[in-house]
Amino acid sequence: MSDQLEALEIKTSKFLRAGVVVAGILIAIGWIGNWNSSTDPLFTFKTYDQISLFDILRLHIRNGDWSVLICYSGLATLISLPLIRVLLTMVLFIKQKEIILATISFAVLLGLLISMALGIDL
Repeated sequence: MSDQLEALEIKTSKFLRAGVVVAGILIAIGWIGNWNSSTDPLFTFKTYDQISLFDILRLHIRNGDWSVLICYSGLATLISLPLIRVLLTMVLFIKQKEIILATISFAVLLGLLISMALGIDL
């Protein structure tokens, strides 16, 4: 049983490592695309408008700003990795029949989800 759990932990770490690489590649592609397509890459930072996330995404889809959308997908991938890690840790604890640790992992996952839901102005 220990070998199976160790194999699951190794698979989890490889998955997370690959996720960070994919997120970094997506963000780099988006930055490079945005740098080549705009005359002033810092133009958007000159003024601040409070706009919801969905409105920003709709605006970029309508305008065809694919480089910005690729950056957002890379950021979403990067942000989702800790959630996936806690979820996989909870599964690992359930397989080990460590109910207290699985419950703590569930509480951490619930806290992360609630904080993300409260922090995003949809």
